[in-house]
Amino acid sequence: MGSLRIRATLILGLSCPALMLAAELEPALITFPTPKRITIPKSQALVKIDGELNEPVWNKAARLTPFLRNKSGEPEREHTEVRLWYDDEALYLGWLCKDSDIQATFTNRDSKFWEEEVAECFITPKDLTRYFELQWNPLGSVFDAIITNQLNAKGFSTNFDGDWSYTAKEMKSAVKLVGTVNNSDSKDDFWQVEVRLPFRDLGQAPPKPMDVWRANFYRFNRAKGQPVEELSWSPTRLPSFHEPSRFGYIKFGYVSR
Repeated sequence: MGSLRIRATLILGLSCPALMLAAELEPALITFPTPKRITIPKSQALVKIDGELNEPVWNKAARLTPFLRNKSGEPEREHTEVRLWYDDEALYLGWLCKDSDIQATFTNRDSKFWEEEVAECFITPKDLTRYFELQWNPLGSVFDAIITNQLNAKGFSTNFDGDWSYTAKEMKSAVKLVGTVNNSDSKDDFWQVEVRLPFRDLGQAPPKPMDVWRANFYRFNRAKGQPVEELSWSPTRLPSFHEPSRFGYIKFGYVSR
């Protein structure tokens, strides 16, 4: 347990540069926008997980955009978009990240990707105090953990622990990028991620149409000479990404036509 607490502290410190817990910021004094909502279509399409996102089903997927700066709600510097759909077995995610200066060196699973550039998904089918944290970096490396978050009476995080022993064993992902990684003198174009996340990896039966889960999607974007952008689909408006009461609502829809 000691090592898990140390690791969770690292997650908190690196994901929250201000090094503050939400409870220390008197969130009751902040005006929060309503968490975002999206309905994602169901499809029986077949896709190859290769990072291309070129099958027709991706054009019918729900599109989560724009991303905003997580704490301030200000516009992002470079465009970010997530596309979502599902079938009887899995959730499918497509990340599209415009990026003029792609930065990534980590290749080992469960590395500290947030110190560079990364795309992140926090998702829970039920309890906001327990959710899955999944990350993908431009080199195709993966982070997966289960987060247990203690919330106060108003729903704000007071502390959380991460179980890094969890592995999404059946999840598949692939990355495509156009650019030269770690060369700030060469202007890059984008990187994108294609993910198949089986519901079994989340310990859940396939959702039924009209079921609602909670989720949020984040991105760390960096560029030489620019401040780090901590972006989110449904901004928490607090320093930490780990504010599950601020997660968006994901409704599972019917089969798309």
